[in-house]
Amino acid sequence: MKIGTRAPMWKTPCLLKGQWQYLPLTAFQETQMVLCCLPAFTETDAWLLEQQVNRFQAGGIALAVLVPNNALLGSSWCRPPQDFDLPILTDPLNRLGRALHLSASLPPHRGETLFFDHRCCLQFRLFHDLNLRGLTTVLEVAESDFCQRSTHADLKSRLTFEHFLPHCSSFEAPTG
Repeated sequence: MKIGTRAPMWKTPCLLKGQWQYLPLTAFQETQMVLCCLPAFTETDAWLLEQQVNRFQAGGIALAVLVPNNALLGSSWCRPPQDFDLPILTDPLNRLGRALHLSASLPPHRGETLFFDHRCCLQFRLFHDLNLRGLTTVLEVAESDFCQRSTHADLKSRLTFEHFLPHCSSFEAPTG
């Protein structure tokens, strides 16, 4: 996906506020979005990313994570993924990964983060370590003049997930 290209409009499974839903990336329209794409997703990764959600929201930036396949389903986590406030998008068919041209060869401790402006256009792509220092760098880039120049000053208000809910459709996870 080239810089300046609009995000795909189709919906993808997303775990948001404890509910499985279908959510398009365009649901983040009207706000700057940082999509952290991970090759694998562990409970430790979820804890680290969830602690950063408020830091990003304070800057008027939505933080979401994209995990490959069905990395959340069947995981034996101490704290179930539903308990996290972080929007967790899954890509079971790798359709979104292909459309965004995500790297297929990242080691588990690295992330590829995409920065989208308020029109859902790709602004920047960053490869980083998945640790506090790497996420601080992601936030610094998101708050930089480079990424902020396309964002209106009136969009700096504090974000709530209620902004995304009208764009969601229900999703029933398989049982059994």
